[in-house]
Amino acid sequence: MMIIEKYKAKSIIRTCSPSVFSWGEAYLNTYQGCYHDCKYCDGKSESYYMHADFGERIRIKINAPQLFEQFLKKKGFIPLHRKKTSTLVDFLPSKDSIQFHQPGKFLVHIGGGVCDVYQPAEKEIKITRKLLQIVYDYKFPVYILTKNKLVLRDLDLLKKINKETYANVSFTITLADEKVQKIFEPRASTTQERFEAIKKLRDEGIHSGVYFYPTLPFIGDTDENMQLIYKQAKKVGAEFIYCFGLTLKPGRNKKEFFQTLEKHFPSLLPKYEKLYGNEDKYGTLDVDQATKIGLPWPEVKGYKLGYEYGIPYAVKRYIPEARFEKNLKLSEILLKMAFVKGFILKNSRSEVWKLTKASKFLENFRQDISKLKKEELEKLSISKKIHPYILEFIKENRSHYLEELEENAYKATSKEV
Repeated sequence: MMIIEKYKAKSIIRTCSPSVFSWGEAYLNTYQGCYHDCKYCDGKSESYYMHADFGERIRIKINAPQLFEQFLKKKGFIPLHRKKTSTLVDFLPSKDSIQFHQPGKFLVHIGGGVCDVYQPAEKEIKITRKLLQIVYDYKFPVYILTKNKLVLRDLDLLKKINKETYANVSFTITLADEKVQKIFEPRASTTQERFEAIKKLRDEGIHSGVYFYPTLPFIGDTDENMQLIYKQAKKVGAEFIYCFGLTLKPGRNKKEFFQTLEKHFPSLLPKYEKLYGNEDKYGTLDVDQATKIGLPWPEVKGYKLGYEYGIPYAVKRYIPEARFEKNLKLSEILLKMAFVKGFILKNSRSEVWKLTKASKFLENFRQDISKLKKEELEKLSISKKIHPYILEFIKENRSHYLEELEENAYKATSKEV
């Protein structure tokens, strides 16, 4: 039985550096607990300080819209889609014909990462819809990740947002066989419903893709399951598939998942006990054990399939209003290089770190990097090895190196998989 509790929170916003995961810079965490009750969800881990009955008791930060709007106003943003903005703008003859200088905007990710903002409680509470209205009022871009077709209820708002800025609604899809899917994701929308929702969104011009995450060893990483998901994603027009493996954090997270395996896949339990017997605090599997049994790396296998199906491995970045476009596009390129080198080609951590560090520098750099002279570029706190990538992009507005890297990574995966 679902128990709904409303309370007033002190904060709902977590800011962070963008990544190939979503490019979000502000995450709005409105729910605690998730009625979808997915058996692999690391939100149940003690490290998140969630309540024990995570899948039954849904705690809602009922003042989330007010907190979000306060956050935007403090940063100097104005709700230009409202007749009354509660600012001096209201006294101007026509705000539609006047250009306002506002701070650089950012991609808002409605969701905290572990509690779905379109879980069943949202049907009654409608707090996500209220946040979307604020996003529209302030003319911000938005990103949502869900497992529930309920998001289609708000298609009207999403279309309005996407018309002026950018709206992306993507879905976690891990298992093609819906009988198996319901074992691990008992109260989420079915796999087919999620694919149908993607098609509907794409038909309406909304951006959408697939998070093939987590890919369950011996269950979700089979050739059959992965081919079916990539094939269907291509069919419905998914713009990307982000593929990654399973983490099981020690404690409730791993315990519940193992109980599910024992009940439905008892023959697999000993294999999982070996794979996740290292008690890694982040839930990462034992690499030596995975190598020993020949377990495929899902990100590598997924990369190969994506290349063959013509589906990118990461979502294309949207550049928000009043930001340095070249800086952010370069940051995107460097993070993609870091992903391909680190997760697909398994290059050295040092090399990947240099790319990540340079990307973070560009995110926060207060000048348009394309306007700098070569000698000015050389003085920046960026590794000299990365300068050629930057110069190439500034000159040609593309990265041949990244394109070659992606092609070489595919060739490498073809030999490995």
